[in-house]
Amino acid sequence: MRTLRVFRRVLAYYRDHRLATWVGALSAVAGALISLAAPGIVRRAIDALLAGEGPAAALPFAGLILGAALLSGVLMFTQRRLLVGVSRHLEHRLRVELYAHILTLPSSFFLRERIGDVMTRMASDVGAVRLAVGPALMYTLSTGTLMVAATALMIRIDGFLTAVALAVVPAVALVTRTFGSRIHTRWGEAQEQLSTYTARLQEHLTGLRVLRAFSCERHEQQVMAAHNRAYVAANARLISLQAAFHPLLQALIGLSFVIVLGVGGNAVRAGAITLGQFVEFNLYLVRLIWPMIAVGYVVNLVQRGAASMARIEALFAEESLPGREQSGDTALPSSPAALTLRRVAFTYPGGREAALRGISFAVAPGERVALVGGVGSGKSTLLHLIPRLLEPEPGSILLDGRDVRDLPLAELRPSVALVPQTTFLFSATLRENIALARPEASDEEILAAACAAGLAADLAAMPEGLDTVVGERGVTLSGGQRQRVAIARALLARPRVLLLDDCLSAVDATTEQLILQSLPATTVLFATHRLAAAELCDRVVVLDRGQVLEQGPPRELARQGGRYAHLLALQRLQELFGDAPAQRAAS
Repeated sequence: MRTLRVFRRVLAYYRDHRLATWVGALSAVAGALISLAAPGIVRRAIDALLAGEGPAAALPFAGLILGAALLSGVLMFTQRRLLVGVSRHLEHRLRVELYAHILTLPSSFFLRERIGDVMTRMASDVGAVRLAVGPALMYTLSTGTLMVAATALMIRIDGFLTAVALAVVPAVALVTRTFGSRIHTRWGEAQEQLSTYTARLQEHLTGLRVLRAFSCERHEQQVMAAHNRAYVAANARLISLQAAFHPLLQALIGLSFVIVLGVGGNAVRAGAITLGQFVEFNLYLVRLIWPMIAVGYVVNLVQRGAASMARIEALFAEESLPGREQSGDTALPSSPAALTLRRVAFTYPGGREAALRGISFAVAPGERVALVGGVGSGKSTLLHLIPRLLEPEPGSILLDGRDVRDLPLAELRPSVALVPQTTFLFSATLRENIALARPEASDEEILAAACAAGLAADLAAMPEGLDTVVGERGVTLSGGQRQRVAIARALLARPRVLLLDDCLSAVDATTEQLILQSLPATTVLFATHRLAAAELCDRVVVLDRGQVLEQGPPRELARQGGRYAHLLALQRLQELFGDAPAQRAAS
């Protein structure tokens, strides 16, 4: 019962497939019962021949056996087509719900979990669950019917002989129980090793350029070989159990036949049963071979499926990001939004120091604010908190006076567009990448967004224009082109707040200024290390170690001689003389 409770979620899906499930189940039961007609027909044929009737007397019985076999085959096809088909629908629904749930999880989940492990659970583990709730159910119905009906028919022939034949059943049950729990444990261990291997493989394929650049291929081959050996070893431990399990069942079944031949032969000699009944009894016992073996097979499937379902349920148990309810059909505002931060703080999971400490400032609708500061000052963290890609801890972030934690994400995310430092492009066309947030956008709108992001000259140089396929992660584009495609994607979304996280670092200063000047009239927060770009903003907020040092119009801050003026002087010195003098001045 405890094992069945693990499958509660998937078994509930059968409610949407009641008719197919019932027809498939009845076909399994009927097919098993009809397959048991053959032994009785054979007994009648043998009795007829022993009574002195000619070979022609056996022809009608042969026809009955053929008919029963054909009908049983049709029912077997029906049960497999329906029950296995339903299990595929259940597998599909489980994958869809699991993927939908993963999309609701906060960023902190992906910071601590390995992507390869999540992929293994969504692929291999879901497949194991399907086998447990589909084929295993089918085999349970058909073999269970066979065992009960065949046993009843055997008792009708000779109760004592039946008891002797089935004396091995308690041993089969004990072996099944003992091996079943161990298979469950070792299957879970094998899946964990597969997760580790998949996670490392995903990292290797993603960072293949880095591995080649630093000539790490040989070392990483050894690392992957070690993970592979660990996975093979875990499977070897599982296979060793299975390899012992099935032969042991076969041996117990063989022992049952030996006993029946001895005891049943003596019963025929003594006249307790006829030769036809003895043959019929043995044919029933033959029919029980597969059910006895299937017990082990089904237990194997169920235990593996239960271990996999437990891993999947661990994902479902992860708490979703709050506020994912839909906002309804109400039209979202399109005007620039006001943004207010009040004592916002944040610490990364496992971090020793806070990334942000009591950040407070306000941005008026349509205002452009530059965030400047050194590496690790908290600029990126702050921008990621606004669309709730990270969850703020103490403090609040208000969008038009409403806390972003109280806004449905279906309302918040379309209102705020973030262009991160690291640009991610899908292996698709430029059109599809730019229109990610608005697939219904026209070519004119997509082209206008691309031109506003400074891609006009690049598109003119591409023979296929917007239909150019960029390759995985945009590998066919330069760094600056990838950044501008990401900006075009954000502009096409028509956000009320546009967040630019130092996303123009790969373009020259002139192009950066042209792009900033062509941005639409919306609220903009622009994290940058180029202070010349900050000069184009209405206001500058200077961050240092997660705190606001100063804020105000760029010219006013330059006159005050504070941190911003110091950074500005260092950057101008660097532009004139290079990095070394600026570094000595900073020290």
